[in-house]
Amino acid sequence: MSTTTTPTARAVRRRATAALLAVLLAAATALVALPAPRAAGADDRGRHWAGFRIPKTGHAAGGWIGGYRVDGTPVFVITPGRRPNRAGFRPADATSNLRGPKGPSGAATERAAWILSKYGGHKDAVQAAAVDAAVLHLLGGRAWRFGAPRGAARIRASGDPATVRRYVRLMLRGSRASAGPHQVAVVASTADVGGVTGVTVRVTDGHGGPVAGLPVRVTSPDGGPSQPAAGPIDTVTGDDGRAVVRLAAPLAGWRTVVAEVGQVPLHWLRVRRGDRKRQASAAEGGVRRTIVASARVAVRGPQSLTLAADPAVLVAGSPARVVATIGGDGSSRTATASLHGPFASASAASCSGAAVATVSMPVVGDGAYASPAIAPSAGGYYLWRVAVDGTDTSVPVASCGAPVRVRARATVSLTAPSSAAPSDVVSAQVTVAGLPFGGPIDVTTSLYGPYGTATEACTGNHRDVVQRRPGNGTFTSISFQVDESGWYAWRASVPEGDLWLGATSICGAVGTLTQVP
Repeated sequence: MSTTTTPTARAVRRRATAALLAVLLAAATALVALPAPRAAGADDRGRHWAGFRIPKTGHAAGGWIGGYRVDGTPVFVITPGRRPNRAGFRPADATSNLRGPKGPSGAATERAAWILSKYGGHKDAVQAAAVDAAVLHLLGGRAWRFGAPRGAARIRASGDPATVRRYVRLMLRGSRASAGPHQVAVVASTADVGGVTGVTVRVTDGHGGPVAGLPVRVTSPDGGPSQPAAGPIDTVTGDDGRAVVRLAAPLAGWRTVVAEVGQVPLHWLRVRRGDRKRQASAAEGGVRRTIVASARVAVRGPQSLTLAADPAVLVAGSPARVVATIGGDGSSRTATASLHGPFASASAASCSGAAVATVSMPVVGDGAYASPAIAPSAGGYYLWRVAVDGTDTSVPVASCGAPVRVRARATVSLTAPSSAAPSDVVSAQVTVAGLPFGGPIDVTTSLYGPYGTATEACTGNHRDVVQRRPGNGTFTSISFQVDESGWYAWRASVPEGDLWLGATSICGAVGTLTQVP
């Protein structure tokens, strides 16, 4: 026999519920498998990025303390009393002035920008909450200061209020000391070819204080045949805000040194305003900039200098010049020429000690330049020294050389006895002067005669004696015997030498004749 069982009402309800759950699960699976279409402007809507959930208040400052993410960029609310932004944001707009009669001051805006730029890009819940609270303290108005009721309540509702408050104080203190336009100064030292150009990059904050820890890249981009490119060299500013690098200086000329300083905090806000009125605006966090500064600096090269005396041999009192052939960078400069001497020998000559005279001449380009004349008054050996001024791109140069031999004008005079007796032995007084540095020198004394009259003197036969003398002075000549009556004439002479001209005394004048009756 067969038995038929009728289901109860409770069993029927359980089977209906199971069937409905199966349908919902199938629908859910289908929804996961098929991507939902993206709502218009979805990337422009703020999503929680880093921070803490807090109680909702109906205002933009409620429900979350920290940063949001819009288009992959962290942003922080700057209009806490407006409605939460659910419609999306406009593109970022750089501003340093939040308009409105009750808007924050320029100083407060700069401080908020500094905090957002320096701390707003790090994804940490406590730090993001502190950035949020510090920014509203500066931009949100009195009620949102972190010690005021609304500001304090938001911090208390965070996950770590004590740490958030400490971070806020540190951020506000730092912004007070450093916010504002940052400056970069580049100072490069002049170098000589083959050396190095020292480059100091100094970064200061809005109050002139040093900024440490910023990346710096230094290059010298000048290229071409005059100056090859150098760098890049990467470094970081130290505690004094300075970064120092050294660039090779292989060629002479002007070079440009460029410093790129990155990660510089902003002093303006990048604001994303709401797509709809009365919805909150936000400012971007973690946005920094790069400052590029440069300086022009010289690399000094050598100059060429050759000297030639004009003339190389002259008589004392005659003009002497030096011709300097100068090569450098072609700039206008000055050359100074000095004549040093006299010296007794060429080997003893030098450019040390005082100069006889010094003259200068303008150098308007590369080439040969003749100095103004100098007239040395004494015999001896001389040397020219020429010094050429340096320029921005050339080092000074000096040279000593171009020897000059100056010959003095020697003199010799003679005084003879006015009379003598036949067969007397007579001599004369001879004086030598004008010899530079002494002798020795051979002095020749000649006796002419006898003549019938004094007018016939200094011709015909004569007798000579030669005496070696040490130099200038008066001495008695070797004696002559006069055997015959008549007039006798005396003459003395000295030969020329390296440093003097030869000379002969006057003959036949009073004082140079002797009469033997």
